[in-house]
Amino acid sequence: MNDSFPDRRRRKLRAAVQRDISRRGRREHGAQSFWHSLAVLGMVGWPIALASVGGAMAGHYLDVRFDTGVHFTLMLLTLGTLLGCIAAWQALKGKL
Repeated sequence: MNDSFPDRRRRKLRAAVQRDISRRGRREHGAQSFWHSLAVLGMVGWPIALASVGGAMAGHYLDVRFDTGVHFTLMLLTLGTLLGCIAAWQALKGKL
């Protein structure tokens, strides 16, 4: 029997829907998983962002005060990013 294009397409669609239903059933239930993921994202993002911006601002202040170009800005931006990553890592180690 010759399979027509609409029949093949219908079978593929049915298989895709069944696969998606199965995936949805295996996923965490409830709004808690969304909020938990959002909290983890915040725990990682905020320390890095705040430490980086703080380092850049302190470095800019020192560069303007001592007329050193962008040396302090780059050094303290790098240091702030590093410290922010360490703080985010510590927060994740305690949370996961």
